[in-house]
Amino acid sequence: PGLYARGSSATDVALVAVQAAPVSPDDLWQAILPQFGLDAVPEPIGDDTSPTFEWTLYQFDAEFNGTSVRFDVATAENDGKTYLILLQASPEEYETLHNEVFTPMLDTITLLEAMPVPYPLEEVTFTNGDVTLAGTLTLPEGRGPHPAVVLMTGSGPQDRNEEVVPGFRIFEQIADHLTRAGVAVLRYDDRGVGESTGDYAATSIYDFASDGLAAVDYLRAREDIDPAQVGVLGHSEGGIYAAQIGANPDSGVAFIISVAGTAVPGEELLLHQSELILRSTGASQELIDSQRDFLIEAFPLIAARDWEAVEQLTHDALLEQWEFMTDEQHEQLGSDAEAFAESTTATLRQSITAEWYPTVIEYNPAPDWAQTTVPVLGIFGGKDVQVDDQQNAEPLAEALEQAGNEDFEIIVLPDANHLFQAAETGGLEEYAMLGPEFTPDFLPTISDWLLAHVDIPE
Repeated sequence: PGLYARGSSATDVALVAVQAAPVSPDDLWQAILPQFGLDAVPEPIGDDTSPTFEWTLYQFDAEFNGTSVRFDVATAENDGKTYLILLQASPEEYETLHNEVFTPMLDTITLLEAMPVPYPLEEVTFTNGDVTLAGTLTLPEGRGPHPAVVLMTGSGPQDRNEEVVPGFRIFEQIADHLTRAGVAVLRYDDRGVGESTGDYAATSIYDFASDGLAAVDYLRAREDIDPAQVGVLGHSEGGIYAAQIGANPDSGVAFIISVAGTAVPGEELLLHQSELILRSTGASQELIDSQRDFLIEAFPLIAARDWEAVEQLTHDALLEQWEFMTDEQHEQLGSDAEAFAESTTATLRQSITAEWYPTVIEYNPAPDWAQTTVPVLGIFGGKDVQVDDQQNAEPLAEALEQAGNEDFEIIVLPDANHLFQAAETGGLEEYAMLGPEFTPDFLPTISDWLLAHVDIPE
């Protein structure tokens, strides 16, 4: 999975993309329409049956910055996910690339086969109020009762595997490693994602933390789980949920593992994150400063849920930032300044207006960490541009010391990015290029610490 551009010249438009997302085909189309300059989903031109999927086929033309482009798109739905194949080509090359690249791909894209594992898996559900959350529980061999950990995903609508990059099932790999080590693991779909009910867009970080606590309660009520040895592991925004659970004296958690979790106020985190991400792309200082000024002005409007003002501010900031981009970047974006501002604002609308975003901005995890007294492992990546260890590791340690926590450890893996892949720059564009595997020390760091804090039944 990924995006493959030929890039034979600055004006070469040929590319192929293969992606998957835990949303319906309609939701996926609504998210990508602005990228094509379309107002409505095009009419299908037919369908295709492959050994794995029933594909719906689309073909349409668009013009970007005076260049004509023809698109093939195929979508298919399977098990709560939408799979997409896209071909972008010039009209002159379209027929050749359609016949020799796009059409053969319809038959070659397959689902990853589940590898046999030496332990039981259960498909489970549990409730939190009127929301039903669905997940997978992996149990070590033996009768138990077993120690257990709940995995909590990062930002954005994630399924139980936290497949941030198509093909890289982060939580599936963590669950497999820990279950083989003797620890039961529960991972679940976010609200409104996959098989879980609820409305993702209307859910705050406090609701997501409550879902994690409901997962803890579910495990502690099972006879094959040791209720005194249940903890949580939160990745990225999941670390925010872990802090809230840790500060709750009635949570019953025995330990917390924060993986690229935060320890500073949301506004500070996002300002620093924006700068690091832009620097990783080689952005100019003018562009970095413009984005910082935009965020500082936008945060109060987002906190007030003044979405009309946020959209206008976003549009105006994008027009300004267009002026700080290079001619090559303008060609890559394939539009003029106004079209770029309008399409990007439309693309951002859904994520900015989701309830989790203003609550992330408003929340400061430090006071919750300062009330967390259970054992804590904090892991950071030294090349993480989303949650910088230099910004968050020391405040996390200071907060836990303030809590009087006598059992915590903070570890920085120097070559790891936000997904704990072995990275070169840590930039977001690397995620899909590095492959679906962790840096070698990541999983052992978790399991070594965890096995020192739980008892595995004989």
